[in-house]
Amino acid sequence: MTVSVVDGSPKRLLQQSSAPTLAPPVDHFRAMLQTLVQQAVEAQFAQFLGAAPYERSEARQGLRNGSRTRWLVTRLGKIEIRIPRDRAGAFHPTLFVRYQRHEQALLSTLAECYLQGVSTRKVRQIVEQLCGETVSASTVSRATKQLDGPLAAWRTRKLEAEAYPYLVLDAHYERIRREGQVLSTAVLWVLGVAATGYREYLGVWLGNAESGPVWSRVFKDLHARGLHGVQYVVSDEHAGLKAAVQRYFPEAVHQRCQVHYLRNALTKVSTPTKQEALLAALRDVWAAPTRAEAEQRGQHLIASLQKPLPAVADWLEETLGDTLGYFVLKEAEARRRLRTTNALEREHEEIRRRTRVIRIFPSEASYLRLATALAADRSDLWAKRRYIIPASPTVNVKSALKTPRAA
Repeated sequence: MTVSVVDGSPKRLLQQSSAPTLAPPVDHFRAMLQTLVQQAVEAQFAQFLGAAPYERSEARQGLRNGSRTRWLVTRLGKIEIRIPRDRAGAFHPTLFVRYQRHEQALLSTLAECYLQGVSTRKVRQIVEQLCGETVSASTVSRATKQLDGPLAAWRTRKLEAEAYPYLVLDAHYERIRREGQVLSTAVLWVLGVAATGYREYLGVWLGNAESGPVWSRVFKDLHARGLHGVQYVVSDEHAGLKAAVQRYFPEAVHQRCQVHYLRNALTKVSTPTKQEALLAALRDVWAAPTRAEAEQRGQHLIASLQKPLPAVADWLEETLGDTLGYFVLKEAEARRRLRTTNALEREHEEIRRRTRVIRIFPSEASYLRLATALAADRSDLWAKRRYIIPASPTVNVKSALKTPRAA
């Protein structure tokens, strides 16, 4: 390097180096993958024609007609593949689906990211860093649509194999685009507890609102799929829901969710002191060992409220009996778990954690895809542990807690 002085200040003169420019490093794994894919396509094309290049054979079924270039996006980056063509244009390599420019494993990863609640924007950033390729929202949508077949089969699966004596019903609302606008849509869930003590989602349905006709459609579908043996149903006190339960499960005991009942009770009194006293009294009623004792405590509570809070006393006298249906259950664990819809309420929080990322679903099908996948995943997890130990002397408690249900 030489230094010259111009107007008393040093100036560095950069000399052009005669050394050759270094080539970028070769991605050996991507090159290996490209070679393997190219060879597989060539071998399949030769088998399709019945002859190798320049081979004369009586088994030949077509003529070569050059090739076309396609780019395949993989987890190792974008690779170039030359697809041979025949004169008739009938050859399509089975290595990837026609018009599919992404590796199937990559598409499965995109679908899994979607189900785990990762936004499309974050998926695009991750794939761009890993593969050097931007993934569009339509690509993510196509990746998730490959789940539609198995998920639809899961929603319509038959239920004749075993009885489900206990049902837990609940619903929540999501914003879904339908009928040309974004509307609040009811999402209806049914959780079944089998006679063996295992719980699972029996399905998920969408409706305009949580109404009697919508719940009737749900129960009609469950009956058509073979649901039987229902003896006990727990839900909130929605009038349409209760009427549908009485119509389709006339012999089942209906239990009003005690948590929803407590929330309703809080609206009946104004001061915090009176609210705490009322909640404590209701919990004391439900802690009774028998229904007779609970009814006796309830009558005592109603009598104590006749003068200070007559409206509350009248409401309790009319509705308190609806919260005592759980006394028909023999197992103490079943009474504790099935007196409320908490089993579904907790699951709704997990579902909302995923749906908050999307905010507004573009269609009912897109929401059903996500909700069904989550429900199926939770059911598979629940199959590893009993929810309720059946009241049978033949069931060993330790083995029941550890032994998974047979597939």
